[in-house]
Amino acid sequence: MRTRLWTMSALVGVLTTGCTTDEPASASRLDAGEPSWVELAAHNFGPPINTMWSEGELAFADDGTMVFTSNREDLAVAPGDAKDLYIATFDKETGQWSTPVNMGIPVNAPPATDVDPLRLGDDREPWITPDGHTIFFKSDRLATTAPRNANDVFVTHKVDGQWSEPEKLPYPISTDAGNEHCPMLLRDGQTLCFASQREGGYGGSDIWCSQQDEDGSWQDPVNQGPNINTAAEEFHFMEDKDGWVYFTSNRPGGFGGMDIWAAQHLADGTGPDAWSLATNLGPSVNTASADMCPALAPDDETMAWFSNRPDINWGGADIFWTYKKNPEVAP
Repeated sequence: MRTRLWTMSALVGVLTTGCTTDEPASASRLDAGEPSWVELAAHNFGPPINTMWSEGELAFADDGTMVFTSNREDLAVAPGDAKDLYIATFDKETGQWSTPVNMGIPVNAPPATDVDPLRLGDDREPWITPDGHTIFFKSDRLATTAPRNANDVFVTHKVDGQWSEPEKLPYPISTDAGNEHCPMLLRDGQTLCFASQREGGYGGSDIWCSQQDEDGSWQDPVNQGPNINTAAEEFHFMEDKDGWVYFTSNRPGGFGGMDIWAAQHLADGTGPDAWSLATNLGPSVNTASADMCPALAPDDETMAWFSNRPDINWGGADIFWTYKKNPEVAP
């Protein structure tokens, strides 16, 4: 397998026009065949998305709407709230992101430590469907100390312009022992993948996937096997239009902390045999810091993620983007 490459592309798509790069007028041009720094570098989204607090765990609808997580204190649903979901829209005419809006109650839950000390108001890791009408996410709103259950997977739907009361995805998706998180659908719209510490895995959080029945019920999740999962941590399983998945892992062979890895869907492969051996995306994306939770823009040509890398950072953790070239397989 040839490792995937991060290279130049045309300045197109939502990310490329909506993020701050401070690019000089001539930087987007090729000079003597050499790609510009804009086309090669990792770019910080900048304000109004990134702040002095931590932002991350993002996803895009097809119209460019972005949902993400922040622990910013100025717009939290309640004092002491751990993390909330925010939504921002992109104005193609101005080339700017709107000021992010806290999705509010009932999507975000305020702390309820008087009910149980584990209920910190921690709502995060959203994934929005391409049509922008459904969001899956992780929440501790029903966490319990006994039995120990730190968080579960929830879903909310946009109905008549309003987001519904989130519903917990019951067993076999959410469990007491699994601490399920990072839910998202594959491109088929029927396969829900998520991270879980449930029994039967390889260690730490593993990526599991479940198919939905005709009646809407979720089947028993299937571990995605040793080409994806290891004794380390794996989570946040994002698929592109060509069948490559991108996910987070701190397995050996990375650049330090959490890294982003990729694997290709194999023809006729299913379950644990569905994926090629994972490949690290390399130093254009990964650093000695934590680089996590990849998200693909609607154009499928640019990728975003969040990182606490210290070199170009507005706060604790920021959202970044870069161009991508799909991986290729060589004999």
